[in-house]
Amino acid sequence: MNEKNFDVALPMFSTWCDIDLAAITHNLEQIKTLAARNKFVIPTRGEYKPVHTSLMGILMVIKADAYGHGMVDIGLHLDELNVDIFGVSDINEGMLLRDHGIKRPILLFESTLPEHIPFICEYNLTPSVCSIEFARQLNDCAKTMDKLIKIHVEVDTGMGRLGVWHEDALDFVKELSGFRHLLTEGIFTHFPVADTDRKFTENQIHQLFELVSTLDKNGFIIPYVHASNSMGLIGYKTSVLNLFRPGLMLYGLHPNQHHQPNLDLKPALAVKSKVIFVKEITRGRGISYGRTFIAKRKMRVATIPIGYNDGYFRQLSNKADVLIKGQRCPVIGTVTMDQIVVDVSHLDEVTIGESVTVLGRDQNEEISADELAAHIKSINYEVVCNLGNRLPRVYSGQLT
Repeated sequence: MNEKNFDVALPMFSTWCDIDLAAITHNLEQIKTLAARNKFVIPTRGEYKPVHTSLMGILMVIKADAYGHGMVDIGLHLDELNVDIFGVSDINEGMLLRDHGIKRPILLFESTLPEHIPFICEYNLTPSVCSIEFARQLNDCAKTMDKLIKIHVEVDTGMGRLGVWHEDALDFVKELSGFRHLLTEGIFTHFPVADTDRKFTENQIHQLFELVSTLDKNGFIIPYVHASNSMGLIGYKTSVLNLFRPGLMLYGLHPNQHHQPNLDLKPALAVKSKVIFVKEITRGRGISYGRTFIAKRKMRVATIPIGYNDGYFRQLSNKADVLIKGQRCPVIGTVTMDQIVVDVSHLDEVTIGESVTVLGRDQNEEISADELAAHIKSINYEVVCNLGNRLPRVYSGQLT
């Protein structure tokens, strides 16, 4: 029996994500410039100047698989760019980065279960702490391993999710100081309405400023204070924050389409595909499940291998476009698990294997994450974060 030799390097996929690491590098420089411009300003309340204000750092948020861009590859790229700290959601993401050789500090935003404490200590991860009982168990484990574990205290100034209430934070930090194997490196809060309620967000900053000032005066000097996500970095200036944690901006997306400062952000992700079938349909024929589209005329349609299993939302049915040859082609019929159908009647010729842009730019046209988000009444975060793991990530623009 004759055996065939297959080229294992041959791409075995027809839909994929293009990730431009050069765009990530560019966006990071934009973020650094904005952070430096926003930091050293007069406090919004009071005359006291926190003693830590000479510090400034960037915490790169690469949780949720780097917002769909691929956490490991993005992390390794940023590691080469000498960022200060990485921010991930949970212990599994932190351990994955360590297993791939990243040695920089890694902050876990999500509160951690007690059974995960030995892994925090073993992998030298930095947990968010808002419970004395958790801190006590963490300290005991660190003592057993003869380690000093850095922690960040999460303060609730209005998010209502995780964190110790800001009114109780002074006593909380005082109690933490008794744990000899824990070092409080940071204190932070979250902005729930930075893009919609300026007064509320400014009050959160005031509360954090007053807390840090009081901590300083009582001898509890915490090096890093942070709250600014992308919208916080864009929209608010205060001297109390000295560690900035942009997420969306890093990937070239704006947190608010109505508030875009003079920033030259470059989207780093594009979704590409290929036409796998072309057919003629006559008037009266239906397309896809539910026959939500009935042809009113003779048409030519193309099938594209992407569906809701790949993160292409079912709500995009009969609403979105893709780009073929730099022209918009409407999605017709219901988005299925693995495929969509698009109208290509207006194109001169479409062949099997023709390039398709599902998200990104082709010539003078662009399908943005914001456009797709508007169709599903959501936000650009959800669009990129939901891109399925089935889609391979292809990277370009690595450092040399």
